[in-house]
Amino acid sequence: MQLFYIAHIDNDKAILKEEEARHVKVLRKNINDQLHLIDGNGYLYEALISGIIDTKKANEVHLEIISKTLQARNRNYHFHLFIAPTKQNERVEWMLEKAIETGLDAITFIQTEHSEKSRVNMGRLEKICISAMKQSGEFYKPVINDLVLLKDVLKKNTESLQLIAHCNTRFEKQSLQAYSASLSTKHIQIFIGPEGDFSENEINVAYTMGYKGLSLGTTRLRTETAGLYAAMGLSALLGNSH
Repeated sequence: MQLFYIAHIDNDKAILKEEEARHVKVLRKNINDQLHLIDGNGYLYEALISGIIDTKKANEVHLEIISKTLQARNRNYHFHLFIAPTKQNERVEWMLEKAIETGLDAITFIQTEHSEKSRVNMGRLEKICISAMKQSGEFYKPVINDLVLLKDVLKKNTESLQLIAHCNTRFEKQSLQAYSASLSTKHIQIFIGPEGDFSENEINVAYTMGYKGLSLGTTRLRTETAGLYAAMGLSALLGNSH
């Protein structure tokens, strides 16, 4: 099923613009052809093309909504990834795309003591998010949060399992499998540091607040690999209907 993303639908009418409208043109769709839309909030819409505007000033596809159905979530857990952005943009973009396909509900980019990146391109990441959501047949759009200081998000949440992945051997840590009994909370937060890892002070603060140490294997992973490993590991442990 070819899916088109639209954030706002008003009074059973909708307008696809820019990239989404260009996709309609590439597929050679015409007036009265049917399209399937998603809004990122779980709804699948059926719509008919009522008009096409293709000029130098505007590129729009006007639609009439004929049905709206709420879709069940593809997984029964909520995964929020907190991760330091990589120095090279394409690496974190690759990770985001694959993590969404695997199972990701929210991502927050964090700035740590050893971070090499002080900003992220939110516009670019939003486009990648929408593309991955459509490609994987996901009806719920993951939340993408801009870069924040690690100290501002290290807060104890008793309703979540909060794990911090690191390479420091002075702190106790366990594999995802070892936490399988605790995953019944169904709300999991995993923190991934930069290439230089979290500082010892950052790890100590997290442990003091009740976070648990997470081991992602015996080899040292790149930041983006660790993020994807976490997403895939949760999917394997908790099940994912994709």
